[in-house]
Amino acid sequence: MTKLIISDIDGCISPEESRAWEMDLFARLAGLSRAASAGESGLAPMTLCTGRPQPYVEVLMKLLDIRYPAICEAGAVYYTLNDNRSVFVPEVTAEMIRGLHRVREYISSELLPEYPGLIYQFGKEAQMSLFSEQPACFTEITPRILAFAETVPGLELQVTPTHFYLNIDLKGVTKGAAVQGLAHGLGLEKEDIAGIGDTMGDISIREAVHFFACPANAVPGLKAVADYVSPWPDIRGVLDILERPEMRR
Repeated sequence: MTKLIISDIDGCISPEESRAWEMDLFARLAGLSRAASAGESGLAPMTLCTGRPQPYVEVLMKLLDIRYPAICEAGAVYYTLNDNRSVFVPEVTAEMIRGLHRVREYISSELLPEYPGLIYQFGKEAQMSLFSEQPACFTEITPRILAFAETVPGLELQVTPTHFYLNIDLKGVTKGAAVQGLAHGLGLEKEDIAGIGDTMGDISIREAVHFFACPANAVPGLKAVADYVSPWPDIRGVLDILERPEMRR
């Protein structure tokens, strides 16, 4: 029996690309999530675990009627809608945040001018993401970011590419660790939680839940460790996954 479903957003609920969503499919998902949150169906209630910043997550929580805390910025931030409160996970310190500010300055002054197609994603507090429609450049800039981070006292980074984003995380701050912290705060066990993801940034979620599923567009490394891989991509895949008996409460 599952008591909570935790889903990534990009590549799962929404397309990975920057394009309009398929509203008929999103409306179906919203109906399922709202009914689950209200206890009007056998589906377990949902929440989100994403690299996206809090304001983005807040909007989706309102549309989907998500009542459990959500995880933002790839495991660095918890957000609760009922009191509009954002908090860093315990592993994030003020020194780390100051170090990230220095890395952001380096990226803005040195890397963005060299790579015109590289875009810094605004709105984050404890994690950074760079977007590019030509993600091959990530292999060039990753070692430069890590080399600069080594010059910042007390700062250790984990840099991970997805389909179109390069995520720059504080080392030790992961989605999976945040899921475990959320479960502890809610009095839930690993056996109570199911997860959905599509990139290697979600593999730590796999380790924190009893059942893990992927849409068809997931990367091979994540599909290899999933309990179920849908034949459908992104939101179609999520709708298919939610029909699984493992997602029932």
